Formats: sequence, structure tokens, C-alpha cells
Amino acid sequence: MRPTLLFATSLSISSRLSPRPRFLSSLGAKMHRNSENGTIILTPEDASKHSATVILCHGLGDTAEGWLDPAQYLSKQLPHVKFVLPTAPTQPVTLNMGFAMPSWYDIVGLDSRSNEICNGLDESMDTIISLVENEVHPKKNDAIESRKSINYDRIVLAGFSQGGALALYTGMTQTRKNQSTGLGLAGILIMSGYLPRSKQFTIAQGSESTPILHCHGKEDSVVPVEAASMSQGHVSELMEKMGVREELYEVKFYPGLDHSVSMKELNDVVAYLERVIPRENAQVTGDPTTMNVRELKQAIKQAGLEKQARGMMEKSELVNLLRRHLNGI
Repeated sequence: MRPTLLFATSLSISSRLSPRPRFLSSLGAKMHRNSENGTIILTPEDASKHSATVILCHGLGDTAEGWLDPAQYLSKQLPHVKFVLPTAPTQPVTLNMGFAMPSWYDIVGLDSRSNEICNGLDESMDTIISLVENEVHPKKNDAIESRKSINYDRIVLAGFSQGGALALYTGMTQTRKNQSTGLGLAGILIMSGYLPRSKQFTIAQGSESTPILHCHGKEDSVVPVEAASMSQGHVSELMEKMGVREELYEVKFYPGLDHSVSMKELNDVVAYLERVIPRENAQVTGDPTTMNVRELKQAIKQAGLEKQARGMMEKSELVNLLRRHLNGI
């Protein structure tokens, strides 16, 4: 059987050559750069409002700097969120004739069989997990970062292209430090990405209900749009086998968009993040009947209804509880 073609031959141009929206608006967040590893951190202007974190991974051949503008835009829309932008190590990429560039793992070919190799993926996952754990268990001697501990269910892993692949694989397969349970993150955001190592992919117990948003340009000349549907199908099938009865892997397509992001996409990202990591004490909005179980529980917690929800096992019970609250009953 012939392997499926996952990437276009233009993959070697890397995501850093793709145009991204420029933003002229002033930045409210505080920015910190780590000159040793290239990580950029955007912390809320008011540190007391920090209640969630997004770790955003760039694509092949790019750096954290290449995603600073979009992150600044997102930060301004979400003043309670801290954004962490790591930079991949510079290493040879087989597909690009061994040329060294920032890469989260090696890419040896364009087909699905080659996509099973991904040398370096495990090391990059360790890097991302260390960033997650540092949010949950912050280092006391790290002066530039918020000292507030952020729980796993208030952290989102995100990424573009190869960075999106890393976010998806890490967020769904890895476990919490010194535990056997999955990360159980607030969400995973993939932009123009794909599922790597699909044959080896498993979902850690506790992460099967993680809401995923996959955004993809319909004219993507690097990672074909079919990769989004293939990734959704594979992950959703495993979720269903673990007892999940609702579609938590959402795919949004953008007509005319190549291997890049658009303002429409970024605004969809803002809406997604507002849903999975809402501001603390924010007014609950939306129709409970359209929410999945994870969103219902988040809204119930946000509304201070956790005691009333105790013992409720059915989704319909949660919907009715939240609906009564919104109607003032």
C-alpha cells in the first residue's frame, strides 16, 4: 500500500516564510526575553489578573520572535492570560538536505510512513512538559514570571504547523509529573498542523475530554488541508473508544488561506480561548444546550454552582442547572 502524502514538496521553505498579520496596536502585556534559549514570555500588565496560560509553539524554521505579533494581539484580547513562546533547538532537518534550522524534531520525508519517525519529538515534549509544570509549580527564584500557580485545566498548548503537531501529541499523550494521569489541559490549539506518529499515538487517561480546535487554510501548500480531517478522525476515534460521546475535536477551514494565519482565524482563536479559559468571575454567557460537558463544568465553576452540581452524572442535569441559573430561577 502506498503511503499517504502528508506534506507538499514546498515543506522545505518552512513556516517562517509565510506572511502573518502585522499589528499596530499598543501592547499592554509585559514582555520578557530569555537570551539563552530564545523563549519570549508575555505576562498580563496586571499580574493579579493572571489566571491562565497559553504555551505557543512556532513552526519549522521559525522562532518565538516570528509569533510575537500574533501573541501580542491575543494577549490584548485576553488580559488574564500569560503567553509563553519557546524556541526550538537548531538542528539538521533531513528533508531539507540536512540544513540546520530551528526544528522541534527531524522530518525525513513527505509521506505518512516517514511521519512515524520524528526523531527529537520526545526531547521536545520534555521541553514543553517542563514549561507546563513550571506553571503548575512555579520556581520561586524566577523573578520575571508570575508567581501564581496555574492549574493544568487552565493551561492551553498551542502551535503552528510543526509546533501544532508538537502541541497535539504532547497534550494528549503525556502525563502529569510523578503521576499516571494525563495532563487534562484546558485545551489544545492547532494551526495548520497535523498528527505526528499516528500509529504510536495514544491518549493518556484523563485527557480524553480535552477540547481541541484545529484551524487550517484550504489552500495550504505545505501541510495539505486533508491533514486536518485525517488528524481529527484518528484522535476522535480514540476519544470515542475511551467513552467520549461528543465531538471535541473541532476543525475550522479558511478559504483562500495558504500556510499562514489570518485575522479571521485569530479571532476564532480568541473566541476558543475565551471559552476554554474564561476570565475568573466573568459573567457566564452562551446557551448551555450547545456546550459540551467540559464547557458546562467550566461555566458551572465560573458561576459558583459547584456545590449544587455535586453528584450530577448526566449532561442534561448540568444543562438544567446552568439554565436555571442564567434564567434567575
